[in-house]
Amino acid sequence: MSQLNLDIAAQIAALESKQTQQKKQVSLAYEIDAIHAATQPKIDPIAIYEANMQAFQDYIPDIYNAFVTYQPAKFELAQVDELLHLVDIDNNFVLGEEYFRDSLIDFEQYRINPKMARLDFSQEIDSVADFIHVKYLNQLIQLWRGYHEKHKEEFILPEAINMMVCFGLGLGYFLPEMLSKHSLKRLYIYEPENDFFYASLFTLDWAGILKQLDESGGSIHFCLGADEDEFFADISNELMVKGRYDATFNFCYQHYESEQVNKALEKFNAQNYHIAFGLGFFDDSLLALAHQYHTLNKHIPLLAETAPLSECETLPVFILGNGPSLDEHIDYIIANRDKVILASCGTTLRALHQYGIKPDFHLEMERTKQTYSVLKTIGDDEYVKSIPLLTLNTITPDVTDLFDRQLMGLKAVEPSTYILQNEELGFDKDRLALLIYSNPTVSNLALSYFTQMGFKNIYLFGVDLGFSGEAHHSKKSIYYDKAGDDKLLFDKKALSGFVAPGNHVEEVETTMIFQMSAKGLGELLTFYPDVNCYNLGNGIKIENTIPAYPTDIKLPDVKLDKVELVDRMLAHYASDTRDLAVQYSAVLEKNVFADFVDEMIALVKPTAESRYDALQQLHQQFILLHSKYDTKHSFLVEMLRGTMQHCHAMIIKVLLLPADSEAGLVCYQQAIDIFTAYLEDAKDKYQRELFKKDNTQLSKDWT
Repeated sequence: MSQLNLDIAAQIAALESKQTQQKKQVSLAYEIDAIHAATQPKIDPIAIYEANMQAFQDYIPDIYNAFVTYQPAKFELAQVDELLHLVDIDNNFVLGEEYFRDSLIDFEQYRINPKMARLDFSQEIDSVADFIHVKYLNQLIQLWRGYHEKHKEEFILPEAINMMVCFGLGLGYFLPEMLSKHSLKRLYIYEPENDFFYASLFTLDWAGILKQLDESGGSIHFCLGADEDEFFADISNELMVKGRYDATFNFCYQHYESEQVNKALEKFNAQNYHIAFGLGFFDDSLLALAHQYHTLNKHIPLLAETAPLSECETLPVFILGNGPSLDEHIDYIIANRDKVILASCGTTLRALHQYGIKPDFHLEMERTKQTYSVLKTIGDDEYVKSIPLLTLNTITPDVTDLFDRQLMGLKAVEPSTYILQNEELGFDKDRLALLIYSNPTVSNLALSYFTQMGFKNIYLFGVDLGFSGEAHHSKKSIYYDKAGDDKLLFDKKALSGFVAPGNHVEEVETTMIFQMSAKGLGELLTFYPDVNCYNLGNGIKIENTIPAYPTDIKLPDVKLDKVELVDRMLAHYASDTRDLAVQYSAVLEKNVFADFVDEMIALVKPTAESRYDALQQLHQQFILLHSKYDTKHSFLVEMLRGTMQHCHAMIIKVLLLPADSEAGLVCYQQAIDIFTAYLEDAKDKYQRELFKKDNTQLSKDWT
């Protein structure tokens, strides 16, 4: 009987879906008939141009300056049958004889079936670290899934839009229609043809559009004449500055197809996750504050901002990752270990121990106690203790206690780092070095450290970040048992859903995190153009590295006195932290976080009367967050930046999904209630666990 009920329910759902689609098509047919019945309005192009240029001079002077003396190169406006059309200068070919009507019809079709750039968060199992972020984000994900199942068939372009990205503008005839039927919070226009935008200055009421967006609290951004790489860099920056949460759910309208527009859209869809993901969250940030408190009170030195040792410029460094190619190159590493600095990354250390290699430095970065537990599985405490540790200021003191000598670098965009670099709080900003591009993998941290220290000849072994065969890590690492069988701790099949260009191979399978790591390594090297970084693995291609084989390497035929060198490096690059401990503690003892959270909650307490009002509320929270950057309490930004990114993304999804605005507001209020509960819980946890170290236990599967 239950199966019969399920079959009936499925048939009813299918029928309702069909009816919804039929309603959409009827609505579309009605709108298209209205467009055909209308006539293209006559305009005075010179008057429009003059008004537009004045408006751009007032609102966006850079565009005014770029186009005030502009001369078309390939396309220009011409009058055809008393109407303005775009014409190819070389052959007088008219680009679309029914361009006005076709533009409006195309946009109407888009309104009924909008295309989007959408990234979804995965629901996680309950956090072993008791992270409240996981708890509340899971609740938002469950809410989204329920509403998505209910409303997905009726989805249309909502009357309020958080972000619209227009790929191609042409003459822009669709824009007045878009803005008359929809309230846009953010409008981003990418037009690779400057001639097209220049022509729109004579055909489109930009003055009215700019005024409308300004008065409604919306914004507009132009990316003109750019290729796909310049476009992606520009939109990435725009999202970073004005709210990354829109990267997970935004509307993409492609006005026309061309090779360049298609490339830009393809790149955005393929790499948008680089913008959307990668931030921490409240629990992470709270641990960072606590761990910095404990490590400062243990007087662990921090990486100093100082001139590099002169010999670092010529000394070679082998950065040893835990990828499969580590095993392939281990004989070469052993044969040359006395001539180079050896630096092991994270779980690589267990593999090196089994190979009988003691690196000169070991690097760790994860803030949970699980790192401590993994190091203990090596089963040789004296071996671990004897290796100097290079780490970040977010590390748990349980890890630093395993090593006799340590050096911590300040990780960029961490709350503890903002405190230690805040001159208004009495700290010396120029005293300590800031490590950039130091995550998401330990190989990023290693490259950040050694470039900061002035090394210019760096070799990557086992930094594969991708798979060209069955193996995903070194066979001597924690991921395999003594017989070399996979312990299934790393779910390669589930994680490696990406393909990327390879190093020494055509392409590799990879993961989202590994792609982000490779991107970070390549971008870091742009800051050090004089560094020669050689990639010897069969993994992912890393920009700005040099593909190499061991036979390509020319090492100095000199055995290093590494004991003396390491001692000197640790002394030279260390800054004593004993005086910082008291200052840092005094900042944390003043609980300004609770008042900040109360301000956040107050902004979403009023009932939103429309979906656009709801978007405004979320934007006001974003503005409040970023207003703290230039204050003595700038660390508050990093306490909630990732939390806001993730939660706002989910809230916007449930808000804009239903076709009916009232239904969307009901969804929104439920999501806001979850977010508010999260913030209240964060207040309590901050007060309760501010000085508490992480105590997350490692699963028995890893031992």
